[in-house]
Amino acid sequence: MRNVCFVLLIAFASNIGSQAQSPTSPPPPQTARQALIEMFLSKDPDAFTKHLPTVAKQALVRQDEGPETSIIQKISMIGRQATAQGHVETFDVGQMLLVEEQDEGKTKIKTEVIVEHDAAMGENEEIELSIQVYRDGEPEFLPVIPRLTFSMTQEKEIWKLTELTLAAHVPLTDPDYLKGMRKMQNEANEHMASARVSMIASAEAGYAAKHPEGGYSCNMTDLFGKGEAGTEQPAESYAPGFAGNDSSGYHFALSGCAGTPASKFQVTAVPTESDSGMKAFCADETGTVRFEVDGKGAACLSHGQVLNQNAASASGQDD
Repeated sequence: MRNVCFVLLIAFASNIGSQAQSPTSPPPPQTARQALIEMFLSKDPDAFTKHLPTVAKQALVRQDEGPETSIIQKISMIGRQATAQGHVETFDVGQMLLVEEQDEGKTKIKTEVIVEHDAAMGENEEIELSIQVYRDGEPEFLPVIPRLTFSMTQEKEIWKLTELTLAAHVPLTDPDYLKGMRKMQNEANEHMASARVSMIASAEAGYAAKHPEGGYSCNMTDLFGKGEAGTEQPAESYAPGFAGNDSSGYHFALSGCAGTPASKFQVTAVPTESDSGMKAFCADETGTVRFEVDGKGAACLSHGQVLNQNAASASGQDD
């Protein structure tokens, strides 16, 4: 029995010894994609320069330079700052390269970096990336879709970034893109229209104060023209052509200036195209700007929503 135990002990020790002596398999070589992730997201401050070509490091990196003066250090800090501000997840394979999530107030922002193209050519590789941003789960429209192409080359088994190409992608045949572009332009027109309605209401108040015998005026030229006999200027400075009735996809109209002096007025801004999907805006002598979602100005003053409810409430409290 002792002989059997002795043989088993020798066999066990020999097995352990052989395992200890056998070399561990080396880790797989880093891919160009992994090198790109390390370059911009590693917590190691030297990771960025590690993947720069030797000639670039010699020309751009100085030991005595700090983040305030070194362009290289400023770039290398971008990824680390993004990691510190939110949750970042990277992927070594697949279409998704990176997903970043962070809170902007009560809004949740999600940024996806997508691999559009990855072509390996021996010791060279090109990785083309695009970016998509989501706000509370809804894709944010970008009028120009950035495309980044990273050209990588191996130098002594280390991937180096040799070239970065930034391109602007504008897909003019994509229905979703065109719809987003139209929506963005409509929102800009709505902003300008609501601001102009507010300016008209303000100009009416100023005009009535200067002309108490006549009161409010339903003539745009009275409010924004050159003034009486070309000598009196309006109380506020406005861009040339502000007295016109049409601007930025809207038709502006003044009405309700009855009586002497006129104690009331109404101003409406209605989209010139009925099917544009833009809101209608209006105001009266109270100065409150309202809007109607259906784009029709007829019921704007009676049923329209206050444009800035918080500001109106604060104004009411002050009074």
